[in-house]
Amino acid sequence: MSKQENTSTVASKQQTKRKNFLTRAYHRAFTLGALRPHVDSILPHLDSPGGKFVEIGARDGLKGSLTPYLEKALDWKGLLIEPWPHLFQRCRKNRKTSVTLNVAASEKLLRDSYIEIVGKPPAASVRKTLIQEAEERLQGRPIAAPIPGQAKPKKVHYVSTNSIAGILDRANFDKQFELMVFNLTGYEDRALDGMDFDRYKPTFLLVRTQSTNVNLPGLPHYYQKICSSKHDERSHLHLFRYSDFGAN
Repeated sequence: MSKQENTSTVASKQQTKRKNFLTRAYHRAFTLGALRPHVDSILPHLDSPGGKFVEIGARDGLKGSLTPYLEKALDWKGLLIEPWPHLFQRCRKNRKTSVTLNVAASEKLLRDSYIEIVGKPPAASVRKTLIQEAEERLQGRPIAAPIPGQAKPKKVHYVSTNSIAGILDRANFDKQFELMVFNLTGYEDRALDGMDFDRYKPTFLLVRTQSTNVNLPGLPHYYQKICSSKHDERSHLHLFRYSDFGAN
C-alpha cells in the first residue's frame, strides 16, 4: 500500500470513528429515557455495543421502555413484547430495528391461549386479567352466560398469551443473548414460570419490582443480583447476572 493510500485509509477510519462517536453521543442524550436514573448503577454493566435483548412489557417502545438507548445508541438488536394492541402499534412504529410482538408473556398455564380484557388502561389491567384467568382455570369456573337485557359490556380486547419460552421459540430467537428485561411490575414471578433456563440463557436479567426487595423463587440460583437502583416513586430495578460457575 502506498503512503497516499495508507493516509487515506487512516483518515477514513478516523472519520468513521468520529461519526460513530457523535451518533452515540446524540442518542445517549435523547434515548436514555427510563435508564437515565441508572447511569451510575445498572448502565455500566450494559454499556457496550452490539448485544441482543428481549424486553417483556415494552409499552410504546419509548416512554417507559428500558431498551431504546441500547438499540439506538449501541446498535443492539431485540425482541419487544407488548400485550396492549394500541401500545403495540406505537412500539412497532417507534422501534423499527427490533421485532415487536403483540402477545402477553404468561405463566405456563396460559401458554398458547388468550385472555379477554374489558375496558382500557388504567382501569383495565393485563396483569390482573392474567392472574384472574389463571385462578379461574385452576378452579374450573364455567363461563357465565350473559343476562337478558343486561347493558352491553365495554370494549373487549382479545390478547394472545404464551410462555416466554414459547414466544422465543416462535420468534426463533438466539439461545444465548445478553439481556432479558422484565418490565412488568407485579407479574415478574409468574412470567418467570414460563421461562426455560435450560435452553435460553441470557447473561443479564433486569427486573422491575414494586419494592426495594425482589422475590423470585423461580429464578435459578446461578443468577446472582449484582445491583439495584430506584426507578421511580413506585418501583425499583434489579440487575442479575449469570454466574461463571453455571448451574452446578
